[in-house]
Amino acid sequence: IVNVKLKYYKKDLALRQEVASKYSEKLKDKDIILPFINPEATSAFAQYSIRVQNRDEIQAKLKEQGIPTAVHYPMPLHLQECFSYLGYNKGDFPVSEKVSEEIMSLPMNPYLSDDEIGYISRNF
Repeated sequence: IVNVKLKYYKKDLALRQEVASKYSEKLKDKDIILPFINPEATSAFAQYSIRVQNRDEIQAKLKEQGIPTAVHYPMPLHLQECFSYLGYNKGDFPVSEKVSEEIMSLPMNPYLSDDEIGYISRNF
């Protein structure tokens, strides 16, 4: 399967970056923190993750409109049980904790149409 997918890697990567660029353009004037990609780096945009103040409300609203979202990072690493031996507590990394409460991912695949991107963006 990987050998077959490798043939499409460069094309899919370019398409994902195009989708991300369109999302960023349509969402730039909203109260959203958009992904930052260092100009010297390239993102594969496995997810298009944004930060919003009222994530749960926005997710519910988008779900009502048939738009799936995901929270891939619901808990900061220092609060996960597997790292409890390090002795960190809530409040030790406030930025990480804040991000984990605000981050969510929008639908992302290389074949999202302009209409789909527009529909998702308009529902914020």
